[in-house]
Amino acid sequence: MDKMVQTIQSTRKQLEDLPGCGKSVEVHSSFASQWANPQKDVNSKLPPKALDSLRNTVLHRLNVESTEEIPFSLILVDGILLFYDDANNESPGSECDTGLFIYAQYETLKQRREARSAYVTKDGIWEDPPGYFDSIVWPNFVKYHSNLIAAHPEITDRKVTSAGGQKSAHEANVAICSSDMPFKDTLDVCVESILGEWNRRQQIQAQR
Repeated sequence: MDKMVQTIQSTRKQLEDLPGCGKSVEVHSSFASQWANPQKDVNSKLPPKALDSLRNTVLHRLNVESTEEIPFSLILVDGILLFYDDANNESPGSECDTGLFIYAQYETLKQRREARSAYVTKDGIWEDPPGYFDSIVWPNFVKYHSNLIAAHPEITDRKVTSAGGQKSAHEANVAICSSDMPFKDTLDVCVESILGEWNRRQQIQAQR
């Protein structure tokens, strides 16, 4: 986790050093998943008209006329433990300006996990043994996200009590939404979270 935090910090520094922060930065990271298989029809999840409408909304909110004029760059960090709860270590999520915690209900997660075939990891071919989701995956998901779950019980059917009763430092700036919702609704939450953080930063800068 410490290495991932350092990678985020280093990438942020690269962007800040670019004139106008308008260029993309290529980041070579050892954290890229070797087995992730995005759906082939991912671009068909949103009708073109809905996507155009969302794009126009973003341009209007930012008061620009084209995507090339958007006044900020984004680093999207994806990881299953970005918001893990550990009082003794800094979580990667705390290095991000805003967070997106997209969850699914127990039944959905179990169905997805059990539908997977064997996949390649850095240690070789892995295939879940029988009962792996219920004995390992789900209990650890609950354990390492106990603070988020305690604050947002809709994440899980079970009531989870945080060990220390304290919210994570980054929790207030994490948008929570379900992938069980329609794709358009999930995307709207994500976009609104990003735009909201930009507006917050602009307001702080205007007050200085």
